[in-house]
Amino acid sequence: MTQSSATGITRPDTDLPPTQTRRSTLRTWRLRLGGQRSEVPDAALPLLSEGIDVEVPESVLGALVRLELVPDVTVDGHEEHVAWPAESSWVYETTVGKTGSGGNVRLVLEGVDTLGTVRVDGQAVLLTDDMFHRWVVDLGVDDGPGAWHVEVDLEPALPVARAAEAVRPLPRADVYDLPFNQVRKMACSFGWDWGPTTLTSGLWRRTVVERLGDGHIERALLSGHWEEGAVLGMSVTTGGTVAAVRLRICDAAGFTVLQRVLMATDGAVSATIPVPDARPWNVVGRGDQPLYHVDIEALDGAGFVLDTERRRIGFRDARLRQRPDGGGHSFEFVVNGDRIWVRGFNWIPAHVLPEAVGRSHVRELVKEAVAAGANLLRVWGGGVVESDDFYDVCDELGVLVWQDFSFACAAYPEGEGQSKRVRREVEDAVLRIGYRTSLALWCGNNENLWGHEDWGWIDALGDEPWGAGLYFDLIPGVLADLDPGRQYVPGSPFSPDPQAHPNDPTQGTTHHWDTWNELDYTAFEEKRSRFASEFGWQAPASWPTLTRALGGPPTGGNDERLQRLQKASQGMEKLERGVKEHLAHLPSDGRGWYLATQLVQARALRTSISQFRSQHESCSGALWWQLDDCWPALSWSVLDVRGHRKLAWWAAGEVMSARAVLPLADGVPNGLTLVNDLPEAWAASGVLRVLTATGQTLHAQSIDVQVPGDRYVVVRPRVLPAQAAMVVVDLEGRRAVRWLRHDAELPISPSQIILRRAVVRAEVVVLDVEAVDLVRDLVLLTETHPDLEDARVDRQLTLVLPGEKVRLTVSGPGVDGVTIEEWAELLGAGTELSVSCSFD
Repeated sequence: MTQSSATGITRPDTDLPPTQTRRSTLRTWRLRLGGQRSEVPDAALPLLSEGIDVEVPESVLGALVRLELVPDVTVDGHEEHVAWPAESSWVYETTVGKTGSGGNVRLVLEGVDTLGTVRVDGQAVLLTDDMFHRWVVDLGVDDGPGAWHVEVDLEPALPVARAAEAVRPLPRADVYDLPFNQVRKMACSFGWDWGPTTLTSGLWRRTVVERLGDGHIERALLSGHWEEGAVLGMSVTTGGTVAAVRLRICDAAGFTVLQRVLMATDGAVSATIPVPDARPWNVVGRGDQPLYHVDIEALDGAGFVLDTERRRIGFRDARLRQRPDGGGHSFEFVVNGDRIWVRGFNWIPAHVLPEAVGRSHVRELVKEAVAAGANLLRVWGGGVVESDDFYDVCDELGVLVWQDFSFACAAYPEGEGQSKRVRREVEDAVLRIGYRTSLALWCGNNENLWGHEDWGWIDALGDEPWGAGLYFDLIPGVLADLDPGRQYVPGSPFSPDPQAHPNDPTQGTTHHWDTWNELDYTAFEEKRSRFASEFGWQAPASWPTLTRALGGPPTGGNDERLQRLQKASQGMEKLERGVKEHLAHLPSDGRGWYLATQLVQARALRTSISQFRSQHESCSGALWWQLDDCWPALSWSVLDVRGHRKLAWWAAGEVMSARAVLPLADGVPNGLTLVNDLPEAWAASGVLRVLTATGQTLHAQSIDVQVPGDRYVVVRPRVLPAQAAMVVVDLEGRRAVRWLRHDAELPISPSQIILRRAVVRAEVVVLDVEAVDLVRDLVLLTETHPDLEDARVDRQLTLVLPGEKVRLTVSGPGVDGVTIEEWAELLGAGTELSVSCSFD
């Protein structure tokens, strides 16, 4: 007998190595029409009847777009042209080869959308009814040679949802016609107020073949905490002949910081293990984000490795602090002992087909959020529990994640079948992403608690179940067993005080939609919140994205082609109302309308986030609705479906940066707020000026203040003459403007500027702009030039005072070929939307 020095387990010298469990991704499938066919185009029928090759993950709609059998709604397609695939049944089929190993083989379907029958060698073995759940099919013993033939037959979801609706109607937000709440499928695929109806079916996440050896890891739960040092929590369940689990933790360079062997009892291993050499993971801007590879190896009694899993984890102390105070109930994220003032965005599926969002696109979107100042993203409940790629990127960049479960804007059933489905969903979510360092909060639903109180549901339902049992009992019960160290709230908005209204601004989280729906954006200046988790203002997608979708440039706000991209109730009227409040005349041309709506959205974002951040001690977070888009929408996003920036993205960079000068001060007339959301003190020096509407200085004073870490300071003018129209603060390269008069009171004649093209080199142009008159919110609309849709300018929305100069650097393909006259045509500014340019 010998003893393994690596494991401490004794094994006989004559033992042969056991069979190890192996997993492989099964990508190649065949897709064909099923028996139910509705309005299939004649040209496509022969091909789809015979079948097409697909690489899973790929949905039916994704495959049809790839083969150009239907148009792409994310580019220029119309949603009505992609409706017919959702009305037909489809069959995915493949084979799983046998090897003669004698072990058991399983097929794991990580995402089936949605209603299907799985057949193995022609026999039905499984019924699927949930897009959000992973399904495991036992193929049998690998007694090869030969192969298993696997079919996944998928039926249309909408007829089933409508049938359930007929039996027991359940209310929804009244802007949504289709009964998305009657089937466990991504709600926004039924159409939303920013997205098209793109119902589909398919295998939308990976399929994996598991060839089980003598032992395997059935379930592994990990958690990384910081409790005066790094601590790893581990719970592993095994099957077969597993005698022990070897744990190895390595840093990013591959250096082993800890190795431990733990004996299994009844197929289970649980432990809480200090990791003395690990470093803490920090939120972006507050330190670095060290991540560690955790290898979990299942060993037999002789010390041979039977199965292996690898995870990547960080160590941090993340808590949600909800406590009563004189102003209601707080809602504060505390990470590594520090209160984090949350600045961020709501995240929707970045494509109408979640499987179509690749890692590179996810990374660019999250990086754009970080560049705009975000430290948290809320994954909204009408989509999905987000992808591993998304969580990889957020872990790496230090972005906290608030993850809703998939319930939104509706009452949901609570019967036995539904409870079983939801329990599996929560378990699967925890198993897949519950170890993620960036994951800071689970949330039960989006707006359902609010809807029950205010949207007529009580009258419609009486005492009948509507989902409360899921959000207050079932979901937190499962989380208490599987992920007890992470915080959970039953919904957003949500009041910790059960006697308070769910959207009470003194309690927990609030959504602020009356401003967009009914008021002007200046109404944000009166808003209060403990944590503002939704609010927004619309603008169209970027010019090239919009132009491609419409088949040509928009002709103005009355262009009928825009209507199919505007899904919000009375959205065009609300856009027009917002512009009319701030411009003397709504521009009638397409470019003027585009600039006007972009400017108003930017100013709405600037105003709203400044108001919430100025309430620095009573409010603890602001999440703009929304970061991204899934098609070329007129929506509340700051990035369109192609990742192009709207002007609002630049406004976010002004007021969401960790250190910012905000053009508002809570309760202080004429004041501005210097906010410091970093732990180190900020020695801030600059100048405050009071100016007329044309930019003449009436008063100036120096600023020399110390802003403590995670605190704020208010500055205000000592003198405020009667002619004052604005207060301008310049501080270490930051400029903020508090306007003291409404836009209707300001001059509207074109601003005079002098334009110089200072530097031109390959794919880079530098432009100098000198203001003769005051220029409010100077912008360079590079995207409206036909050759510059991918060009980028380094600054936007700049206030330029008379006599001042600003430098704009433009980079990207084709910029070096643009004439100075063309650059002048791309300039726009302020309330008057135009500049009058001369050249030097």
